[in-house]
Formats: sequence, structure tokens, C-alpha cells
Amino acid sequence: MGLGFPKKPSPPMAPFVPPPIDDPSFRVTALIDHHRTVPNLTPALSWGNDDGTVTDISHFEFARAAHRAAELLRPGRGGGEEVDGATVAILAMTDALIAQTLVAGCILAGLLPFPISPRNPEAALIHLLISTKAHRIIVTRASVGPIVDPLVESMATKYPSYNLTVEELPTFKQLYPYLSRETPDDPFTPYPLASAAPASTDPALILHSSGSTGLPKPIVLSNSVFLSFCRLENIAEMARCAPRFYTGMMPTFHAFAILVHIMTPLVHGMTSCLAPPATVEGYRVPPAPSPDSVLLNARKAKVQGIVTVPAFVLDWAKNDKDVEYLVSLNILVFGSGPLASKVGDDLVRRGVKFGQVYGSTESGPTNKLVATGLDKHEWSWMEMSERAQVRWEPAGNGIFEAQYLTAEGIYHPAVENLPDVRGYSTRDLFEQHPTKPHLYRIVGRLDDVIVLGNGEKAVPGPMEDILSASPHVAGVVIFGRGRLQLGLLVQPSPARAIDPNDQEQLAEYRNLIWSVVEEANAIAPTFAWIYKEMIVVTESGRPMVKSPKGSVAKKATLELYAKEIDTLYDTIEARSNAASEASLPFAWTVPNLQPWLLFHASSLSGKTIDHAIDLFEQGFDSLNATFLRHRIVGALRAAPVTLDRAQAIPQNLIYTHSSVEKLAHALEGLVNGSTGDGRREAAAAIEAMVAKYSSGLDVVLAERQIPSSDGAVVLLTGSTGGLGSHMLELLVPNPAIKKIFAFNRSNEKVSILQRHEAAFADRALDSVVLKSEKLVFMEGDSTRSDLGLSPQEYTELQQSVTLIIHNAWALDFNKTLVTFEPHVVGTRNLIDFARSTTADPRFVFTSSAGSVQSWNPSHGPVPEETLDASVAVGVGYGESKYVAERLLAASGLRATSIRIGQVTGSASNGAWSTSEWVPGIVKSSITLGHFPADPGAFVPFISPEAVAKAVVDTALLNGQEVPVLLNVVHPRPVSWDFAFGALAKASGVGKLVSIDAWLREVEGRAVSSTATDLEQVPAIKIVEFLRTTISRLTRVTFSTSRVDEITSALKDMKELDERDVEKWIGYWRGSGFI
Repeated sequence: MGLGFPKKPSPPMAPFVPPPIDDPSFRVTALIDHHRTVPNLTPALSWGNDDGTVTDISHFEFARAAHRAAELLRPGRGGGEEVDGATVAILAMTDALIAQTLVAGCILAGLLPFPISPRNPEAALIHLLISTKAHRIIVTRASVGPIVDPLVESMATKYPSYNLTVEELPTFKQLYPYLSRETPDDPFTPYPLASAAPASTDPALILHSSGSTGLPKPIVLSNSVFLSFCRLENIAEMARCAPRFYTGMMPTFHAFAILVHIMTPLVHGMTSCLAPPATVEGYRVPPAPSPDSVLLNARKAKVQGIVTVPAFVLDWAKNDKDVEYLVSLNILVFGSGPLASKVGDDLVRRGVKFGQVYGSTESGPTNKLVATGLDKHEWSWMEMSERAQVRWEPAGNGIFEAQYLTAEGIYHPAVENLPDVRGYSTRDLFEQHPTKPHLYRIVGRLDDVIVLGNGEKAVPGPMEDILSASPHVAGVVIFGRGRLQLGLLVQPSPARAIDPNDQEQLAEYRNLIWSVVEEANAIAPTFAWIYKEMIVVTESGRPMVKSPKGSVAKKATLELYAKEIDTLYDTIEARSNAASEASLPFAWTVPNLQPWLLFHASSLSGKTIDHAIDLFEQGFDSLNATFLRHRIVGALRAAPVTLDRAQAIPQNLIYTHSSVEKLAHALEGLVNGSTGDGRREAAAAIEAMVAKYSSGLDVVLAERQIPSSDGAVVLLTGSTGGLGSHMLELLVPNPAIKKIFAFNRSNEKVSILQRHEAAFADRALDSVVLKSEKLVFMEGDSTRSDLGLSPQEYTELQQSVTLIIHNAWALDFNKTLVTFEPHVVGTRNLIDFARSTTADPRFVFTSSAGSVQSWNPSHGPVPEETLDASVAVGVGYGESKYVAERLLAASGLRATSIRIGQVTGSASNGAWSTSEWVPGIVKSSITLGHFPADPGAFVPFISPEAVAKAVVDTALLNGQEVPVLLNVVHPRPVSWDFAFGALAKASGVGKLVSIDAWLREVEGRAVSSTATDLEQVPAIKIVEFLRTTISRLTRVTFSTSRVDEITSALKDMKELDERDVEKWIGYWRGSGFI
């Protein structure tokens, strides 16, 4: 038999009459009472019964019940103005129908309802009560008495003057005397409503945050906020998609419950279906929802849609019968967190139709339930409401934070916390769809972004979603803040529980889940990959900490396993890993080493490696190189005959021998005690590359006209980098520039505009220039003869470009010349392009002072002219820049190469890339406790603003005669000891030691470096570069007489001072690097 009395015969039901929520004078009290006065006899809330019937509570009956609740809470509207707006806390475990009727009754009575989660600890409850001035608590003493009684005692002890009244929740029969059968003919005394409507700014309701990052915070929803949420499209779409929605699993104190139990039924007439109430005949604790009970109650209630959380969807996906039922629904809506993509993809393939609710207590439901133009497989993408005023704030790496701006009369977030405008910063991070710009997908939170020790920023959310979908996994947390690489903490499913201290079981479990780890790595940049060595498995007696929503409480879980994580980073050396991954090489000879190295290189990179091709051209990065070196050292240490050779492995071994073939020969030679090539051979290799790529440049060009002076058309490469961004900011507003093609490599994950926006935001540059009509963004590949452009694009450039500024070049102090060969290829392709253009273009190349890294200081200042290849011998970066200089000198173009000294952080905010050598020294010195002193050295640090001006001024130089080479360095360099003494002071270290002692200490760490060493002392990776190249260049002076004739950029520069240094330190601290 169903719950409720036998119904009286009634005429056919009239259609739902919606409330006039667009009326500016409309208030929440009117929203509730509208349904009584119309009256709307349509079902607002409902549940199914065991006998196949359903019990409906009409909108009319709900409104009358709210009047009864108001009378019970504030009889006859007594108490006057002193009671108006008083907070009433609701700390109860009761049925949703009673809880939400009580909320509505409070509002009608002029009180401020504040439903509170009983799961909050006592300290949080006290904080919430006091901060909202709540002196009344409505409770269900039979269930929350053990919480309330100690709470009252604590309040009396700690705050004796704070009056607190505890009252029992009204009963079902008090509120619903005609349960499910009330009509306008039934006796009823309306509650006396206020004579004047509340102001739009008056509070209507208080909710609270989860408290996951501290004490929960009360969040006040004013009338205008509440009603602006009601006007959002998401609510209307729910009613259209499924007239009867199962919503019974939402906790009544949660904002999601207010959305689906009150807002949607009262505004758009949707029937919100609940679990059958437990307290009709007397109080009982309502049973907690489970995946099984939700589907059972949904079937009974005859719904067309279900609102749920991802954890329940994961459970249903494992049962074919459950999935069959989900497929029969009009829609399955999830919210309160992301759904694992693998699970969602599988359910969509089987016919499930998804919708999603994104939002928060502070912002409301700001997305559309189902995005427009959405293909089935794109179920995880969302479109924001047109009413919600979203601002996408770049957060780096093509990621954006959603911020919602206040628009009076249209949309109003509950919290305004933006510094520049009225609006709410969600701290939720999204990526934009690569081809449908109106679609976005959530990838995590600003709080979750992991800033690695090298300054790279990893967003773990999407990877964790994939990992969580594995049937062998019960929980995951990716960690690595401030470290060199990411790690994974994983809790096995109960059937796969292991003893993580048993190395065999650990290896077996890592292998079991490795395929899903590889799947997660596939969507991440290489610096964010998880390696098998970096997987920590939880103990069965120490499970991960879970939040009330059932998700992993990351901070608490990482604290629980802090010791194991620290131990992992301390012992990451490959000594044990090498033996566990594969057998040792049979012999340290090339035929035996080559397959062994191929195995490791392939397993680390996730690709099939060719033994003869440069590793870095096949996707290797610095982290791969670090692990490969560790495994080599581990293998050498594992055999007594080669133990002593492990000490001789240089830190840059993989970079100087960057193919498996070369590495095998180097290791064979090292074990046998042989040595490598000298400087003469290196200079010969440079000359050979110059000869290879200058072939054909001696062909005389046909005479072309120098471009007219009506405005230059610029092709700028590398405009998303540090210097490139500053040049772009100067070029766009320059009246001498007619058009700019900003040319960069394509990126499938992030649009070229987003990359520019992120670069400008990082350096505090004026992003207005990015909206200029002068600016055209282009994506291509300079290593291709057609620059990776379509024939139409290439022809357009040929016919219009009059100035080329080539600025795109990777920075890496460990790679060899051959590794930079693709950059040389790109330069030659740009030269060929320039030789084919209609006009005779200017060509400016941003070279480096490193192209003369072997200049002998005793020869005086470096002249502004082309020099012999011997001066370029050293690290591959400088050598490759030298090759490009030579190519341009032989190109027959009006070309200028500019040797640029060490560029510092931006003058505006100190932004200085953490991949460069100066930040590496700073972080390492902070770890070591002292900075290096070098009394004989000078540092010609130069700001990017000055360099950008010098480059642009040189580029716009008119006439046939142009300088082939210029030097752009600070004309008044400061001493090394002044610069690094100021860095030491600003970083709080203060102490300096000789650079020789400092380098020896770094080299000592490099001998058997752990991952922690590499993360905390990044100078380990460039110690040979510091000892050789930097020690020479800091004693070299440069002539700047010719550049001074062209630009005032250097002459106008101020000398470096402590204020500059403090900005750099501030930027590195702000980015989490130090």
C-alpha cells in the first residue's frame, strides 16, 4: 500500500503555471507562495511505492506545508523586527521532503534557514553557528543527539554568554496532514506574510562550503542571488529533458539538493522524485542512498531521468542490467565531480545519454545541461550558460580558470572575490575544445595544479580520472609538488590488495596497472608522465582518506603517506630499478649494450626507439635522460667489475652521446678506459654543418626592390616565448608596422591565441595587443620546406612579407649540436623563403652570446662580426646558433644576427623562465645553503624589454647596407658577486662560498644523485655547462659600438640593482619554483 491517504476524486489537472521570476520585484517568498495562490496542483515532489503506485506532493501542497512550517517556527509572525532575518540552523537527519519544507517555511517566516551537515566536526559546527549568529538549532535528537549534546556543552563552556536554543524538527503530520491529497477545499489558515517584500539584497538562505581546505565557510544567498540562479538555463533544461527526475540521493544540506528539490520544481514544474520517506508514522533515520537503492527507487517512481554523482555511475557501469535501465532513460545527469572518461565513453557507446551539472554553492549551476553541437563521444565537454557571465582567465599551458562576473539583473554569484571586478573566482580549471571553441572541459582546480621543481605545471585531474576507472584501483592521488617528476599513490581494489613492502608483489601490481598508467600518460605532456618507479601502493590497513562525497581527500591522504613518498624520492636511484626492469647487459660491449639500451630507452619514452637516430628527436626529454642515466649507473654498480666506473658517468652522458648507438660506444669506451673527441673535432663538426646547410646559397639572387616605406609586414617566429612576447608587444602598436604574422609550431591541445594569452599573462604584458587587427596568428612547422603551411598561406607570405624576425629556438644546455639540427633546418627553410619573396626583406636572427662561448678574453671584446668556428665550440645550443649566424651571413639577404647576452626576468613582474641557468643556480644554492662567489667575473644581465627594443629598432633599419652581426649585452655589467650576493640576500640565504667549492659540492651530489637531489639542486644537470661555458663567458666583454649607432636601447639602460633581483625572487616564489 502506498504512503498517503486515499485521494478524493478531482477534476483533470490544470497545466503548471510558472512563476514570473523575470519580474525584478519578484522575491523568494513569492516563488514559494505563487503555487498556493495559483494554485498549481501539478506534482512537485514524488516517490514510488512497493505496490506500483506513486505518491505525489503537489506544488500547492508543498506551499501550504511551508506555511505550516512558518507558523511552527514563528507563530503569528511574532517577535517583530528583532526576529526578522534571524538565522535558524537545521542540523537534522530527516527525509528530503521535511528538510526542504522546513527551509521554505523559514523563508516565509522571515527567518534565515541554514541547513548544516551533521558530518562536520564540533569545531566546524561552533564556527558556523557563531559566524552566522545562529541562536536556534532545529534537530532530530534521536539521530544527532550524540552530536548536539556535546556541542551545547562546549558552547556553554567556551561561550557562556552565547544563547543557544535547541528545538525538535516538526513531524510529518504537522506539515502534511492531508499527505498527497490536499486540495484548495481543505481547511487552511495562511501564515501572515510580511507586509513589504524583502529587498533584493536581503539574505534568503545560508549554505556552507565543504571545509576540505579548512573550516567550512557559510555562504549567504541573497534574494537576487537565489533568483539569478533560478534563471540559469540548466534548471529549465532539466524540466524539459525529463518531467520526472530522480533526485533522492542528494544530501539535503547540499546546494545541489536546493537546486533539484526546490529551484527546479518551483520554477519550471519538474517533479523531483525522492526515496520513500522514513518518518511518516514516526521518526526513523532515513537509510543512506546506495547505488542499488537509487535505481530501485527511480524505477518505482517511474522517472525519465536521474541526477547522481560519478561514484554511483562507476558502480552501475559494472552491471549490464543497471546499464540497460540507464539506457532506457531520457538522460542521466551527473554532478559534484568529473566522471572517469573511460567509463563515460563505454556507457555512451552502449546508449546512455549524459547531461552534467557544473557549478558550486557560490556560482550556481552555470553550464547548460547538454551543450549545443555536441557529438555523443564529446559527453564530457560543456557549454556555459549565456546568462552566467563567464570570464576565462589564462592559467598557463593552455588551461583557463572559470571566473563569473556580476551583471546586475542578469546574474549574481553568491561570493565576489575577484580583485579587479565584481565576480567570483572558481579556481576550477578548464581546457578549450580544439575545434568547437564554445565547449570547455574541466581538468582540475588551481589548488590541484602541481608545480614541479623545474617550474612546469601539471594538471593531474584528467590522468586521475583515467586511472580511477581501472577495476584494479580503488583510489589514486598524483603527487610531486616541488619535485622533479610526478608520482602516483594508488590504493588497490579489495581483490587486488597487496603488501607493498613485498617487492615481488609490488612489481606484479605495478605491471598489472601499467597499461592504464600508459593510457593516462598518453594524454599528458611528457614532463608529467608517471614512471613505473614512481608508483607507491597503499597498505590495506591504511586506506586513503575519503571526503563526505566519497572522493579521495588528497591533502589528508598525502599526509598519511608522506613518509613513503619522501622515501621514494630519496631512493629513486636506478640501482634496484635496473635489475628489476631487465637483466644486466651480458657484456659491456657495443653488440650487447645496444639492445639493452634500446629496451630501456623504449620503455622510458613509450616509443619504439631507432638506435641510430638522436634520442631527443624521438621524443626523449630531460626526465627520460635522467632515468636512463640512473639505470646505467645502477647496472654499473650491480657488477663488481664495473663498480668503480659508475663514479665516472658524467651527468650529461645522454646529451653528449644522444643516440643509442653513440651511447653504446661511449659506455664501451668508458668501461675500457678510453676517452672522447677534442675541440678540433668539435669545430670540424660545426663547419661540416655550416657546409651542409649553406649549399646553394652562393646562387646569386635576382635584384628585388627594397620594400616601400608604407608599413612593414612582419613574420615573427617564436612569439610565445619570453623575448618573443616582449617583441610582439612592441611591434603591434608601432606605426611603422602594417601587419604581423605570428608564426609558431602547432599544438593540438592549446590554441595559438591561448598560448599567447598565457605568455602575456605570465609576463604581465598588455594583452590588448593580441586583439589588434594587425595581428595574424599562424601555425606551421619550419622544418618543412613549405613551413608546414598551405600553398595559399605560403604564397600570401611570399607576396607580402618584408621583414622576418627569427626568434624560435629551444633552450637546453645539455643537448649536442646534432640535437639542434632541426632548428638549423628551420633556419635554412626561412632563408629559402626570404630568397623567394616578392620584395627584398630584412632578416633578423636572435642569436646568443653563447655562439662565442670559447672566445679568449685576452683577445679583448668580442667584435660585431662573423668569427671562426673555434670560438663556438662548447654546448650544442651555442654551436647551433653559430651555424645559423654563418648561414645568414652567406644567404645574400639583408640579414643581421644579434648575439644576445643573458636575458633576465621581465621588468614588470620579474618573470624569468625556471629552465635557465640562473634560476637553476638560485634554487640549488638555497638547497645547499650558500651561493657561489666569483670575484673575477661579471654578469651582463640585460632586461627583455631592452633586448626587444634593440631587436625591433635593428629590424626596422632601412637601406641596403645593414650590419651582419651585432652584440646586445648590458653596457655596464655588474660583478658576479654583486648579482649573486643580492640573490642570496633576497632569497634569505646570505652566505657565499667560492664558485669552485660550490661546483665541487654540486658535482659531489651528481655522482649518485637521487631524484630529490635533481629536484632540489637542478644545477646538477648543467654543472659541466656552468664550469666551462659560464665560467668563460662571465669574463668575456663585448663590443657594442655598432649597435649603439642603431638603437638607444643599451645606452638608456639602468644598472642592475636589488629591486630587479627582488622581482625575480618574487616571481620564482610565486610560481612555486623556490
